[in-house]
Amino acid sequence: MELAKIRGKVMARSKEDKAQFIANLREGVELMKQQGITPPSNLLDSFSPNNALMIIFQKPNATNCAGFHAWREAGRAVRKGARGIAILVPLGKQEEGEEIRFSWRYVFDITDTEELTASSPKLARELVSA
Repeated sequence: MELAKIRGKVMARSKEDKAQFIANLREGVELMKQQGITPPSNLLDSFSPNNALMIIFQKPNATNCAGFHAWREAGRAVRKGARGIAILVPLGKQEEGEEIRFSWRYVFDITDTEELTASSPKLARELVSA
């Protein structure tokens, strides 16, 4: 199947059930591996190779990704309406022979954020309530 067609299925994830979303995402990542597509090194510094491929599969121009709270700590805010990029995060430590369990987490590319300033309404509210 063509990569763009699979990408379109994954991007419509709000209309799909979780199992179908996972199947489409896996298919897309496997196709990218077969085609020799590699994620940028800056994504590999922060994410596993599979998560980095998942990121560029969902947002091909992604360069610098982090979670919502990590962006807040870095002085940036995720823009309202920005669509998160799904990645898989292992849950806890596994005993030997135990199957690894994963949970979904969402990260955002820097292009989905804006710098917080002293005049930012969100930041002003936080300072008043502190």
